[in-house]
Amino acid sequence: MLTVWRLRPGADKRIRSGHPWVFSNELAASPKGHPAGAPVELQDSKGQFVARGYGNPHSLIAFRALTFNSQDAEPLGFSFLQNKILNSWKVRKAAGFKGSFRLAFGESDYIPGLVLDYYLVEQSGKKAQVFVAQLVTAGMNEALLNSEEFFEGLTRKALEAGLSQFDWQHTAVVIRNDVGIRKLEGLAVEAPRLLKSISNFDLGHVEILLNSASDEGLIKMSCDLFEGQKTGFFLDQTHNISLAVQLFVKWAQAQSVRRIRILDLCCYVGHWSTQITRALKSLGWEVEVSLVDVSKSALAFAKENAEREGALVTVHEMDVLEGLPSLPSQHYDIVIADPPAFIKAKKDIPTGKHAYLKMNTQAFRVAKRNGFVASCSCSGLLTEEEFRDAIRKASLRNYSEVRSVLRGGHAADHPTLMQFPEGFYLKMYVHYLV
Repeated sequence: MLTVWRLRPGADKRIRSGHPWVFSNELAASPKGHPAGAPVELQDSKGQFVARGYGNPHSLIAFRALTFNSQDAEPLGFSFLQNKILNSWKVRKAAGFKGSFRLAFGESDYIPGLVLDYYLVEQSGKKAQVFVAQLVTAGMNEALLNSEEFFEGLTRKALEAGLSQFDWQHTAVVIRNDVGIRKLEGLAVEAPRLLKSISNFDLGHVEILLNSASDEGLIKMSCDLFEGQKTGFFLDQTHNISLAVQLFVKWAQAQSVRRIRILDLCCYVGHWSTQITRALKSLGWEVEVSLVDVSKSALAFAKENAEREGALVTVHEMDVLEGLPSLPSQHYDIVIADPPAFIKAKKDIPTGKHAYLKMNTQAFRVAKRNGFVASCSCSGLLTEEEFRDAIRKASLRNYSEVRSVLRGGHAADHPTLMQFPEGFYLKMYVHYLV
């Protein structure tokens, strides 16, 4: 029997519109004493069914909805959650993802609390699959306590459905509960955990396969899926990189100079510059890539990845905000400014906005005329208007004429819900400098 929580009169409008959250002050009674993460049936003030999900009396977001269907009796059961993930998998396949991708994106895939990345990996000529999961809420943490059984069942169902070609023997699972957001749910931040390994695969240095941005094939990217940032790789820029690469190729074909200089700021393992290199090299251009990051290990991966595609690589190990003034002005044809989130909490907004202004000011300074700057933000608390304003100020400090020629956003493996504006976080503009 599910615990029933009721809403205050008039507090059901937002969740009836499909928004998956209910805040503690919207409940008719205090949820105190409810086990964190345990299942809940939510009703309106008159006792009518609204949703099922799980509750946490220790969180400002007291209830998170998993289903708005009264026939779904066990929303935290393995079968229900596995079928949710399989539905998300079908969406990714329909969108054309053939390699690695985000398989479950929390609320935007109707599975709040679960971030799950799927990696197609290769090592020594052998392929396998890796699930890397983050359980960021008490409800999902409780639901997947027996994670190995859950992922073994998911692997079997995906194979039977034709979504995957790999059995459990060729599957690895990594649990990455090393994110600070778990503290908001009263959960401990844990060290990365290898739940299931694959014989003769080193996930600390493995090649993942991704859709190429410039052709129908797959591109290899070396990274650390065990202790690398986030889940080992940043998958959210695939759509933006693909859009930008198409633009850069058309531009390059009109140039008389056959050598292109790329500056990849906060490069991590070099996804942007590696994809651009592949596209330009395939058309006969020489490509010089300057990689900038504060992490020595990330730069080693980035260098390996860009050189694999034929780039001549220079590495700059430095704090981007502090070290950028040392780079030469008007030197690079393409500048990528894709930093980590400068704004992680509301208190960070003023300093974060200044950081975006500072970084983009330098990005415009080092870019050539008749060149490009790609400006990105993954700070959900920074509005698009505020981001555009930072770019506007940065461009005016360097150029009299800058045109935004491309606007990006979320890829299909990072879907968004119209009823859940909090899920919109990724912003990208490409500017042409005259």
